[in-house]
Amino acid sequence: MRTIAAFPLSRAAVAAALALAGLQAHAACSLPDARIHQVQGNGAQSPMQGKTVAVQGVVSSLLYGKDGPVGFFIQEAPQNQDADPATSEGIYVYTGKLALPALKAGDVVGVRGKVLEFGRKGDTRTETQLQPAAAGDVQACGYQGELAPVALRLPLSGDAAQLESLAGMAVKFEQPLYVIDSYNYGRYGELTLSSQPRQWVPTQRYRPGSAEAQALRAANPRDRVLLDDGKTWQNADAWLPAPGGLSAANTLRVGDRLDGLAGVVSFSNGAYRVQPLSPPQVSAANARSAAPARKAGHLRVASFNVLNFFNGDGLGGGFPTERGAKTRDDFLRQKAKIVSAIRQLDADVLGLMELENDGFGPQSAVKELVDALNAGQAADKQYRFVDPGLPKIGTDAITTGMLYRPSRVKPDGAAQALTVGDPGKNRLSLAQTFAADGKKLTLVVNHLKSKGSSCDQVKVDGAPDADTGDGQGNCNLTRVQAARDLVKWAKQRGASAKEGLLVMGDMNAYAKEDPIRAFEDGGLSNLLARFQKDAYSYVYQGESGNLDHALADASLVKWVADAGEWHINADEPTALEYGSEFKSAEQRQNYYAPDAYRSSDHDPLYVDLQLVPIAGADEVALGMLGLAGFLAWRRRR
Repeated sequence: MRTIAAFPLSRAAVAAALALAGLQAHAACSLPDARIHQVQGNGAQSPMQGKTVAVQGVVSSLLYGKDGPVGFFIQEAPQNQDADPATSEGIYVYTGKLALPALKAGDVVGVRGKVLEFGRKGDTRTETQLQPAAAGDVQACGYQGELAPVALRLPLSGDAAQLESLAGMAVKFEQPLYVIDSYNYGRYGELTLSSQPRQWVPTQRYRPGSAEAQALRAANPRDRVLLDDGKTWQNADAWLPAPGGLSAANTLRVGDRLDGLAGVVSFSNGAYRVQPLSPPQVSAANARSAAPARKAGHLRVASFNVLNFFNGDGLGGGFPTERGAKTRDDFLRQKAKIVSAIRQLDADVLGLMELENDGFGPQSAVKELVDALNAGQAADKQYRFVDPGLPKIGTDAITTGMLYRPSRVKPDGAAQALTVGDPGKNRLSLAQTFAADGKKLTLVVNHLKSKGSSCDQVKVDGAPDADTGDGQGNCNLTRVQAARDLVKWAKQRGASAKEGLLVMGDMNAYAKEDPIRAFEDGGLSNLLARFQKDAYSYVYQGESGNLDHALADASLVKWVADAGEWHINADEPTALEYGSEFKSAEQRQNYYAPDAYRSSDHDPLYVDLQLVPIAGADEVALGMLGLAGFLAWRRRR
């Protein structure tokens, strides 16, 4: 079999090998007037577009609609293939509702149809199809047997357009592949796979615009393929992992391994994809983990983006909400998952993002969350929420929040809602000092402006804040300004040597991006970079990185015993979220459990503090901060 990455074997060699293996051409039941590779041509579109032609081939796979097959893929018999690696020997035959003979893989068929290019408006690439006008234009000619698939490996030697030469053909991956994205799995049956267990956001690993970041940005698309489910309708039952397919108890996570994948290359919805010939073998290479253990006596501080936690009017009505649950039942499902995650996280102080910004009254979202967390819990596990004495925190629909256990910490002074950066673009941060074990800890919870927001008309210090193309997205300068304002506030707050500062939250910036660099240049230590080799809290379009961060000043660094993420969300399919939309009644039951997994789209972070100083920590803290200061001095020169 030829290998697509290097094309080492000619078509003639492939045909000869297959013929020697005993694959003989079936006698034609109608004489074709063109070969499939002639219809496909060696370019992006067919040279015979718009013409009616007759071809003959071997069925490799069928594509299904809700009521049965709507088309099938055929491939030229080996002895009739050409020697040009740029021309495909397969094609998709769209039959729609035509009454056809029952077909299966290995059948020989003759097809007469019009050559069409199918795609969305504006697509630069399309799929070449044959469309017969009547059922009689498809003739069953007997059975030859399934053709051997072409060997395919990732990464591709070129871009994904290289797959055009295999369009409509059966391929087999002779390597393990790994799930790197499952966002569309429940809705469209799509999984993004790679030869690597995880692909990284370039700016998670490298400075924006650097040669290394640009190289990774170019390499990631070549090392992925889209696996479809062989169905043309939405919201079909998610078919992997076997047996039984996806469920709350039978998940398919980013990092899980697939072996023996074989399928037919097709193109639709702007992407090349593989329609499976049979289910691949799935191995749970990235199994779920229990909540991170904590030592007795440690103080745990955590942060958690709670995925637009909106409780309607707080009285059971008011749904759908502006950003959160669409129904009361869905909200109850969401609340159960959030409560499960927070209870297991077992934090003494907890910063929250994406809370409904409806104040602190009896019907507020934060009050309902605290009541649910406290129900049936022992006194030492009870939470209270921090109230900064304002009707609401800012004007955005969502806000930050903070919970604490009065059995473990005591608020010291009033909470503050901090204006950071442009108040029209950045949400207010929430700061509160706590006393515990003779020490003081100030936590600042943040949710900086998102990369997807529009900042085209925004200027920061005279500079436009649109996406510059360096990988940091929109509103980068707005986030940098917020980070610098937080650093300035921290330095001016007049803290004592026994008071540590911890800045946590969803910064909407990856580890090597400018806002995180601004925090580090301001003297804060990046705790995830210190304690985790490969930190991530979010997966977006198949790339992993941490948008959520924990940064500490020199006083607090001395107390840090551990820091990390609990990977309960980013790796899980979105189908397991609380929402009922786009799910059948059976799927709403099978995909849901009132557990922590896929309770949100971000993973929670935790920082464990040993308030008695850790041996050697002074030197470590000074070393980290000294290095940060030295690097900042060099950059300013």
